[in-house]
Amino acid sequence: MASLIAKRKRRKLYYYVVESARVDGKPRIVNQTYLGTAERIAALIQDRRAPLPLSVTGMEFGLPGALWLAAQQSGAWEVLTSHWPEPRSGPSTAHYLVLAAIHRICQLGPKTEVEDWYRHTLLSSLWGFPAERFSSQEFWDCFDRIQTGTSGEGDELDQAQSRLLTIWRDKQLVSHRLLAYDTTNFHTWVASTNTRNTLAQRGHNKQGRHNLRQVGLSYVLDGENGLSLCHHVYAGNLADAEEFPVALKRIVALLDQHGLARDTVTLVVDKGSAALANTLELQQAGIGWISALPWNQAPREFRERPVEQLPTLSSAQPGVQAAAEPMVVHGREYLCVVRYSAPFAAEQLHSVTTALAKALPALRRLSIELAKPGARFTEAGIRNKIARWLSGAFVSELVRYELVERAGRWHLQFDFDHAAFERLMGHRLGRTTLITNRMDWTAEQVVAGYAGQQQIERVFRGLKEGDWLGWGPMYHWTDQKIRVHAFYCMLGISLLQYIYKKAQLAWAGLSMEQLLQELHQIVQFALLYPPQDEKGRNRVALVLSKETLAQQSLAKELGLDALGSSTRG
Repeated sequence: MASLIAKRKRRKLYYYVVESARVDGKPRIVNQTYLGTAERIAALIQDRRAPLPLSVTGMEFGLPGALWLAAQQSGAWEVLTSHWPEPRSGPSTAHYLVLAAIHRICQLGPKTEVEDWYRHTLLSSLWGFPAERFSSQEFWDCFDRIQTGTSGEGDELDQAQSRLLTIWRDKQLVSHRLLAYDTTNFHTWVASTNTRNTLAQRGHNKQGRHNLRQVGLSYVLDGENGLSLCHHVYAGNLADAEEFPVALKRIVALLDQHGLARDTVTLVVDKGSAALANTLELQQAGIGWISALPWNQAPREFRERPVEQLPTLSSAQPGVQAAAEPMVVHGREYLCVVRYSAPFAAEQLHSVTTALAKALPALRRLSIELAKPGARFTEAGIRNKIARWLSGAFVSELVRYELVERAGRWHLQFDFDHAAFERLMGHRLGRTTLITNRMDWTAEQVVAGYAGQQQIERVFRGLKEGDWLGWGPMYHWTDQKIRVHAFYCMLGISLLQYIYKKAQLAWAGLSMEQLLQELHQIVQFALLYPPQDEKGRNRVALVLSKETLAQQSLAKELGLDALGSSTRG
């Protein structure tokens, strides 16, 4: 029979479970099990009584939580709720716009997927609205009530955009010294027979989807913090150079409206907008500007200056050399800069050699096919094939070919131009020519300012590839819905750039892709326990997933720790 006994050791009691029996007619302990102190026994009993959870549900926490905090801390939520007041019951227009932006970042997909996704995020517990209020029909009804039209007093999206700039300027989130401008286009799934919009038009699509209707987007962001300051959706059949005067008027009006002196602002534009007419528009606007100059418009002796004659820039621009010189371009004197970047040269060289590795074997196979008896090819078909293979940047300059017809058959000969390759390596790869009206700037200042253009190009890549925020798929049929779509996409980019800027304080050199990956991995689990008594309700405990040191630093810097404690409370 088992019994519990205590043994005192060094003034402390330790408990054992013992079994006794008679040995040679005398009672003896034949087996004993050590239990420990009284405190340890109490803990064991408590553990045995602790109930097992009935179910465990994972909730997206890190990324939607950080974006929601960014909307509040940046002032965007304050602007949206004041611009579109909350109704007596249910979510407001601000809720739908912010949720659409956050969903596009966290889980790319159409509005039909938002309801289920929202149900499994911490936003459902923070906002308290049932998931059914965020069906695709609810989104459509809400967005349909937003007043849009020609820019002016009645355009609620333009007004909200202006008010966002005001509050960001007041919070010192905008550095008006450097603004980056660029344009792009996005294909849509609008049917060819749809006449309900004027924005979706056919044109040269930068994603190669020329068979689909597209919309154009011009975009201005703050060169330091990356916030979206101004955007404009325009018809997809307009060229970049045609859109620039319209966008410039909007930019200048925005500066004047907010009391930002034009001469203190430097606008960075890409070479696609560097037409003579646009240069004159910039000059008349009275703002500073930096533009990439098309290669054939820069003087040859300047653009092909030997690398050895280009001064090396500071460690802030590693691998970059540049020289500046006043020159007459477009009928006026501007400061021209030739920039050589070793990393850029390596990227271009890799692209060229990859294209050559595909083009030369293809030409060889075509030449063999043409030599076979009975081969049937037309001259137009042959030349179209060759043009497609040589369409890569610089490839047509490096491959020479000759197509001749003899005795009713076509013969193809081709060769690699080594002299052209040497000229390409020594005078073209890695080079960019820039032009600016900031005559007192150094070459390094101009190069550093133009780096803001690279930031906006990364934004566009993040939009098109869906790595940052997915612009597509877009099925909207009307101009009004397309403009609302662009508004919350640009709002999402601003929220993302806001948390990215803050995250740099916790993890210097962190990329946007790394930030999204780390935040995605911070998950909150809801554990459902049975009630303590028969008539009670089930109990819920909220527990965060185990975080790495990097995730702990990000959570602390972005305020997720406080958000997690508030949801648990």
